[in-house]
Amino acid sequence: MRWLARLLDPLRVRLSVLMLLVLAAPVAGGVLIAVQSYDEQTQRAEAQVHQLATLAASHERDFFFDTWRLLVGLAADLRLPEPGGRCPRLFGAFLDIYPEYGSLALIDPEGLQVCSTDRGNKGPVKFGGEDWYRRLIASRDFTLSDLVPLGAAGANPSLVAAMPIIGEGDSLVGVIAVWIKLDRMEQVARDSGLPDDGVVYVLDRRGDVLTRRTGAVVGDAGLPQPDLVAQVVADEVLEFRAAGLDSKERAYSTVVLQGGAIHVLFGLPVASTFTWIERDLASRLAVIGITLAAALAAALVGGHLLVIRWVRALRRLVADYTAGKLDERADLAGAPAELRELGDGFAVMARRIALREADLKRNIGEKDVLIREIHHRVKNNLQTVLSMLSLRLRGQRDTAARAALAEAEVRVRALALVQRHLYLDDATSLVDMTTLLSELAASIVAAANADGHVALEVELPPLALEQDRATPLALLVTELITNAIVHGLHGRRGTIRLAGRREGEMVTITLIDDGAGFDPRASGGLGLALVPGLVKQMGGESRLESAPGSGTRWTLTLRAVAPPPA
Repeated sequence: MRWLARLLDPLRVRLSVLMLLVLAAPVAGGVLIAVQSYDEQTQRAEAQVHQLATLAASHERDFFFDTWRLLVGLAADLRLPEPGGRCPRLFGAFLDIYPEYGSLALIDPEGLQVCSTDRGNKGPVKFGGEDWYRRLIASRDFTLSDLVPLGAAGANPSLVAAMPIIGEGDSLVGVIAVWIKLDRMEQVARDSGLPDDGVVYVLDRRGDVLTRRTGAVVGDAGLPQPDLVAQVVADEVLEFRAAGLDSKERAYSTVVLQGGAIHVLFGLPVASTFTWIERDLASRLAVIGITLAAALAAALVGGHLLVIRWVRALRRLVADYTAGKLDERADLAGAPAELRELGDGFAVMARRIALREADLKRNIGEKDVLIREIHHRVKNNLQTVLSMLSLRLRGQRDTAARAALAEAEVRVRALALVQRHLYLDDATSLVDMTTLLSELAASIVAAANADGHVALEVELPPLALEQDRATPLALLVTELITNAIVHGLHGRRGTIRLAGRREGEMVTITLIDDGAGFDPRASGGLGLALVPGLVKQMGGESRLESAPGSGTRWTLTLRAVAPPPA
């Protein structure tokens, strides 16, 4: 979750998220209303398409109903003529009375034509093998055929409408059939209630087009693909959208007539029916998106103008205060009242800090004066002690007393040297031990080496220590060098080497002499007794290596926290 916290850290991002949270419910409601409106308008448009399909099928429905009534009446009045007789006189006047029909025929139960208005037939005509005849025999009800030719000549396509003639005992006496001219069904093309860009196709069970109303569409180009036409006549799909054979997308609706014998397929271009609905949805969503974008822009720009730029001015002011420019002031004219109050608070804080700094500087100055005075007095007191020790040493005749006074003088002189270096640079907290130890070793060797029999070599790395560790180290080196001169090199020539090595923060200091050496286990002098305590004060570790006749080597390891002062 840290990445999320970092992402939401800037104020503008938080304001934007807050704005999104505030607008979430209205935006979701607006989107839901837009989608619901789109669905409702789509349903109304689809219902309109279906109403137009119903209107387009109304003529065919009425026509087939009239045909059914006609055949019902004929079936009730007609009887099969006697063999060798002539057709009833009604057949002769039928075509004049009903010009929409191409032929009228009377058929016996075996499917043999008995009488017909078609004068072109030569010889017996049989209908027993026709699909429509077999369906009629099976259903004993009004039946429509698929697309068939007109008469034996097959000049024009037509439909056959047939009605069984039922006798006594529910027996089939015969069949009365009429051939419907398809050109008489084109009346649908003149229905003014249909839109000009709509297409209407009347299909039979096989999907063949019986009649059409296509307007500007050429032929059957307004039909959907053949697989969809097959699904339509199989009643598998009635309402759908699809591209026609002319690649133009349409919304189609189907009306089924005569028990599935006839399908009226109506199509209306999607562009004129549904495009405005989609544009309406897109415009609603666009308005919601623009509103949301405007809210985010307001959060970003408003956050910058009202808060962020003033916060940046305050941040620059704080940076100036951090750099010591306590007299700087931020121009917060036009900022919100809360930020102006914050700026005024910063100004008051800066004034108090300036006054406090002045007081601190004055106190520090007074403290430095007092400390310098104290150290001056300490240095003078140490010089007084050295002078008294020197006078006492010159007047002393006892050898042991002179040796003790000489050792005390060396230690006090070391303290005086440390005191001078401790406060050489206005009482800094770190002491340059490289210079201090070099001067200290040279001073001790010079004081105890009047005849020059002891040589001194100093090679120290840069070393700085705090004041509380500088004094123990100086006293320790004093003791070691004094012991080397007095005991190791007493009365003989030799060399004392003070060296060091630094590795990171750790420093190793060695003091080596080539004197007589000694057995550390048999020694009980004061110097050796002081060494462990001084090493402990410095927080270091020491090691002594010596043997009679092989010189002495002291090793001291301690931590140096900083380089020496410049």
